[in-house]
Amino acid sequence: MGTNQRQFLWGKALTTSWPTPVQLQRWNRVFRAIRAQWFHRAAPQANVLLPRRAHSLYPTPGADASLPECVAALEEMHQALQREIAQRQELERAFQGTRKALIQAKADLVRVRGGERQARHLALHDELTALPNRRHLLQQLGQALAQHGPEYPGPTVIYIDLDHFKAVNDTHGHGVGDEVLCITAARLSAAVRHGDLVVRLGGDEFACLLQGVAETAPLRQLCTKLLEAVSRPMKVANLQLLVCPSIGVAMCPQHGTVAKDLLACADAAMYAAKRERRGIAFYGETA
Repeated sequence: MGTNQRQFLWGKALTTSWPTPVQLQRWNRVFRAIRAQWFHRAAPQANVLLPRRAHSLYPTPGADASLPECVAALEEMHQALQREIAQRQELERAFQGTRKALIQAKADLVRVRGGERQARHLALHDELTALPNRRHLLQQLGQALAQHGPEYPGPTVIYIDLDHFKAVNDTHGHGVGDEVLCITAARLSAAVRHGDLVVRLGGDEFACLLQGVAETAPLRQLCTKLLEAVSRPMKVANLQLLVCPSIGVAMCPQHGTVAKDLLACADAAMYAAKRERRGIAFYGETA
């Protein structure tokens, strides 16, 4: 219910149930007459009721209403009271309807916002592994590159690809392959530092986004940790599987200062590590 409708109902209630000045004046006369009649009946010396107006024995200003007038006025007051009760009930029903509508609107808004949050989450995350996806990586990488400066080390991108993963799918089925991907995602997430971003790019390719690392030595140590974590045997559906990754690293600003170049360098380094079977490769370094 809108504000205008509520104001209309209040106005309607006031104009239809509230007594007019004329009615109030007449009712006042009736009350005075009834009071005078009560005194007349209750007075000990009035042991004989005379057919006269009440104020003739106990004069009360304005108490000159006859019995029929009193009955008519009381009936009129009763009807006015009934109208007021009906108006109040109408208002109560209207406001109850408004309350229910507001509750429903709130529930609808919660559902819409929940749907929006879910849509945003799905847009930025991989459905299988629940890791952030490529779009999320590009957003975070863009922000990290924008912050890069003389006092802030540029971001590092690490590409990770599972060797011979296609054979796992072909031999054991995609269900086993999906489980391998989920285990890999969990191991990578557990191996990186707090605040590092692990994403699934698609297929059997993953990536990590690191910030605040300017030297190659700690990066190589972290890559070794990732390599060892993923290379541990995996038990999937009563199978013991060994899956080894190839890892490529690209650093800003050495290998690029824009997202496209940095990603391309990390991808090239990863393929160099796979091709040369050395597990880990930094962009531009020779075997």
